[in-house]
Amino acid sequence: TMSEARNYNPDLRWETRGTFNVGAEAALWDNRLILTAEYYHAVTRDMLYEYEVPVPPFVYNKLLANNGTLSNDGWELGLGASLLRTRDWGLDVNANLTVQRSRLRSLGGACLGMQLTAPRITPIGGMELGAGFHGGNNNVLYQIVGQPLGVFYLPKSTGLELQPDGSRRYEIEDLDHNGRINVEDGGDRYVAGQATPKVMLGSNIAVRYKNWDLTMQINGAFGHKIFNATALAYMNMTSFPDYNVMRGAPQQNIKDQNVTDYWLEKGDYVNVDYITLGWNVPLRSRVIRGLRLSCSVNNPWTFTAYSGLTPMINSHVVNATIGMDDKRSYPVYRTFSMGVNVQF
Repeated sequence: TMSEARNYNPDLRWETRGTFNVGAEAALWDNRLILTAEYYHAVTRDMLYEYEVPVPPFVYNKLLANNGTLSNDGWELGLGASLLRTRDWGLDVNANLTVQRSRLRSLGGACLGMQLTAPRITPIGGMELGAGFHGGNNNVLYQIVGQPLGVFYLPKSTGLELQPDGSRRYEIEDLDHNGRINVEDGGDRYVAGQATPKVMLGSNIAVRYKNWDLTMQINGAFGHKIFNATALAYMNMTSFPDYNVMRGAPQQNIKDQNVTDYWLEKGDYVNVDYITLGWNVPLRSRVIRGLRLSCSVNNPWTFTAYSGLTPMINSHVVNATIGMDDKRSYPVYRTFSMGVNVQF
């Protein structure tokens, strides 16, 4: 037998995207200083979204339709400077800065002769049960019309509240001033930040002195938040002794797994990707045309105020946990290497 696997929508079509770009470039002092600037604005329309529909007339309660609208805009600034250029010395600096902003404009619209609507506020990611987390109100990441994609919509914690048994719980502010705390209905939640960076930085620096050279690459991200879900799970004494806890957990004695902004931190960082030192060995040989020795270190330093292992979290976008340090993030590691290049 054959049957429909999902609701049929004859109006399905490709998403459409309109873009506008304007830029400028300047080269000064015999190209020793190059400046670039570009502004972009893009609007994606007819975004695919799965809507709740009535049964009947539909066979299933979900319908995929084109109705969403998303806008993106930002600036890209570039700098290339040859600060020093002599016979023995050279210093070149290249940097780029990206300022970006997105906004989910709408999700509703008409399809198949009916008006489709979606909730203005929809949870899209949160804590998963297991490995130290086994309860509590766990929604963290939300999709909200009028906001950037992926924002933290959380109860506001004012600190830890001591309980009669000596344990502590998260004290939550009554944001809607109705005399009661309800973290599930949205009344006592607020937009606490976004998961994606507002500003991205990249830079390359190259220094040369005679036969020696030093190169360095730096990257950074700013304006976003990270939810330290690892701390929420392993600073919770409810998990003990079935799961390990962090060293400071017994002293704080937190017995509360409800998600709040208590563990939401600034995600700003600057990371030195690599540093390479090289030496082109001067030779007087008819056999060897060139000899270069080099040594490198990857990820030597990360400058951040984030208290977790690393602000460069490898979150699972598929599972909608972007912006969450969710116990599955493997930190970047530092490596040292040496190289020899011989030309005959």
